[in-house]
Parts: sequence; structure tokens; C-alpha cells
Amino acid sequence: MRLHRILMLPLLAATIVHAAPAAAQGTESPIEFHAALNTAVGKAKDLPIVGIPTFATFDYRTAMLQIRYKMTEKDQFVLQLLNRRLGTSPLQAAIPEVAMQWAYWQRKGSLGALKVGRAPMPRGIFNEIRFVGTVLPFFRPSFEIYGEGRETVDGAVFTRRQPLGNGFSFDISAFGGSNEVRTQVVTAAGNSIRAFRGNNLKGVQGWLNLPFGETRIGGFYADYHINSDTARGTRGEILYSAESRIIPRTVVRGEALRVYGIGPNQDRKSYSTEAVATVTEKIDVSAQYSMTDNRIFQRPPLLNVNVTATKDIAFGGTYRIGGGALVRLEHHRVKGYAFDRFVPLLTNVGGQPVIAPPSSGSYWLGSFAVSF
Repeated sequence: MRLHRILMLPLLAATIVHAAPAAAQGTESPIEFHAALNTAVGKAKDLPIVGIPTFATFDYRTAMLQIRYKMTEKDQFVLQLLNRRLGTSPLQAAIPEVAMQWAYWQRKGSLGALKVGRAPMPRGIFNEIRFVGTVLPFFRPSFEIYGEGRETVDGAVFTRRQPLGNGFSFDISAFGGSNEVRTQVVTAAGNSIRAFRGNNLKGVQGWLNLPFGETRIGGFYADYHINSDTARGTRGEILYSAESRIIPRTVVRGEALRVYGIGPNQDRKSYSTEAVATVTEKIDVSAQYSMTDNRIFQRPPLLNVNVTATKDIAFGGTYRIGGGALVRLEHHRVKGYAFDRFVPLLTNVGGQPVIAPPSSGSYWLGSFAVSF
């Protein structure tokens, strides 16, 4: 069944092509196709993490097909299908074999661009391109910042660029609707998946573009309501982002995220910084450091405590084959409590619960990516 659904993607694309107006024949086609494949083999040591087991798995990939139909000079329709495999991750159960990731109409005008339908959420540096392996420094963006879900908006997104003079400009995006949120909770009883919708979603993102070194500084804010079997309340997110190429042949990026709310109480702070250096025309080397601090809310008389849930130090190398393809090898060293197998957060000392020592693990990931 899985193979059947994947093979249906080219058939759907062909159907859309033949459905194009006959008037388009002999002229520039109003239909554009884009595709990306990012497939990997991974192996973890000591503990499984992000779907990578302690034995090698080849069941790790993203495959994307995007179709753009130009309706008029100002209007277009965009459809994007996505297939994802996450190895042995329990999150796989919450992800369809083939998902309708984007489906929106866009109108460009003098005031900006409006997208209506299921559109990419303007959030941080990588959200819109998170599944295009040829433009990422690692197989995926930092899990601490981007996680699962929060990829799209079911509703409307408005974007506008405002020139400020002297090479400065400001990009503003506003959106509203609903979105998907997926999390994995690992307990002594096993793994559980919490997938729910964020309703009454509203948010904004802004980027200040500077006239040197392709430098930009951005901020994001969103809040939404949740009403599911496992959570009822509100969530807010604040994300700060920056990237620059002011250092020759090098791009430096940094992001800081805070997720907070009630129902149940949550206060999580995540950070990621990375640098990518172009050694030759074909070779890049990358380094990344990510971490998450969680505030653990406890019942009185116990005090709330802050716990470093995850630290991830990664190094990678990329070789560009040509023709839009590349191969990549990366290694991650992880310390904390966020593994696919239960590790205790609390231990008992003198009859009192205290934070247990963090566990450690690592994994290798070798990948091939191509896009057009």
C-alpha cells in the first residue's frame, strides 16, 4: 500500500499536466514542477534517538513534489505533496504516508502577497525549506527549534517587503487560522504520541535585512488554543533568528525559541547556533550546537526546577556531486533525556525525588539529496 501511494505521485502530476488548457500548448507552460529527495542511512550508539536505532536503518527520508500553476500574472495555485519516513520513531504513526503539505492560492499585488489555504508558516530561517535537503547544512534543521508540526497554516498568510532606504528593507508576515502540533512523550510505560491542532492561531514574523554580508535579523510570535484529550489550554511561541554571510565563504546562524503556556503548564527554551564554511566549490563543512531547557512544574511543597533536556553537538561534511545532487555525512553527540527509549528524569535520594543524571548517546547519518 505504501509503494502504491508513492507511485501515484507521478500519475497525479501527469494528470494535472494533461488537464492544462489547450491554449497553453505552443507557449510557455503555466505549470512548473519542483521535486526534492533527501534519503539517509543512520545508526545510533547506546540509545535510539529521533527514529535512528542502534542498528542501521535505511528507512529515513523525505520526498517532496511541488506543482505550481500560473493562473494569471498575479495569481497562482500551489500544491505540494510530501512522503516522510522517520526510521523507528513512534512519531511515524502520526504522519500519513503521503501528506498534502501545501495547497493554497496566492495573489501578488502592490501591497504584498496573500496566500489562502494550507500555506507554509513564516517561522524562522528554515521552516519553508525544511524538507529540501540540498539547501540544508544537515539532514534536517535543528530539532530543538523546528521539532514536529508547526510547518503550515490552515488559513491565510500575508507578506510584504518594505524598502527602508540605503540598502535596508523590512519583510513582514502576518497569518491566522490553525496548525498541527505533534510531540513524542517517552515514559516508563512506553512511548506516546500527542497530535493535536492549534486553533485560533494568529502570528507575525518580521525580518530586518541589512545592506552588508547578506545579514538579516528576525523575530516571530504566535499563540493558539489547544483542546485535546491530553492538553487543554493556550500556547505562545517567541522565536528570534539571525543569519549572516559577512565572513567570507561562511554563513553563521543563530535561533532562540521560547514555548510557554498553560493546560498543562509549559515553559521551554531552546537555542541553536551553526556555522557552514565553503572549503571548495564542491565541499562544505558544518558545525551545530543545539540545546533545550525545560521547566518542570511540580506540586507543592516541591519547587519547580529547570532541566537541560537535550544538548546536541553536530559536525558534518557535504560533497556536491553536481546536477542538483549531493552526499552528506554527519555525526551527532546527544546528552539529556529526550531519547526514543525511556531514560529516567527523576531518581530517589534519601526518600526525596531529585533530577537524575543525564544520559548520553550519539548517531551517524549518511544521506543523499537531490532537487530541481
